[in-house]
Amino acid sequence: MMMFPMMHHQGMGPPKPQANHQECLLVGTVNIEQSRQLHARLEGLSDRPPEHDECFKTFYTMKSPNNTVKLALVRKERPTDHRVEQSMLLEYLGTIDTQVHEKLAVRTVVRSYVNANTNPQKFLTDLGFKHDYEAVLRGKRYRYKKIEIAIRKVLKVTKPGDMKSTVDIQSSQSLVEMTMPATLVAGNDPNIAEMLTLAESLRSIVRLEKYDPTRMKEK
Repeated sequence: MMMFPMMHHQGMGPPKPQANHQECLLVGTVNIEQSRQLHARLEGLSDRPPEHDECFKTFYTMKSPNNTVKLALVRKERPTDHRVEQSMLLEYLGTIDTQVHEKLAVRTVVRSYVNANTNPQKFLTDLGFKHDYEAVLRGKRYRYKKIEIAIRKVLKVTKPGDMKSTVDIQSSQSLVEMTMPATLVAGNDPNIAEMLTLAESLRSIVRLEKYDPTRMKEK
């Protein structure tokens, strides 16, 4: 797995870096009407008010004969004026493993804070990463116990660095991701049953399924 140094965000004191971890993943999509229903259902289920989830992501990839490593520079967006904060996260989402559990995909997640005075773009290109594309993600994030559900529109940026030059690549649909930290032992986790039960309870609104990159490529 590609590793990178931990870098801290200036201005608010060094926050605690998020530990490397694995997470379980289910994905689905909803149209406008289903999205309204899903928001209403999750507002009743959640342990706390939803978080506005708005960010600007720049994706970088590094290809090798056996693997493709993808990283993203994540900058949080201000909901009020849609300006991007200077603080960033360097995010690595590992290759999705569909073999660990029959009903869930599992991936490795690594996030590091990036110092606003550094040049992370140069750092990544010096390592051999190439700029891939940019996207704006807007939506809400709900929490239920250890489970997190994000409902977001994915807007692809057509002019690098210009957040207003976006194309809605999912038309009237929004992406839904249900995730939970995985403490898998031989493919078993006592919390998985609760995640699958929650997904099943939402089935009348959204079909959350195990994400299989191979099957998606075939489509």
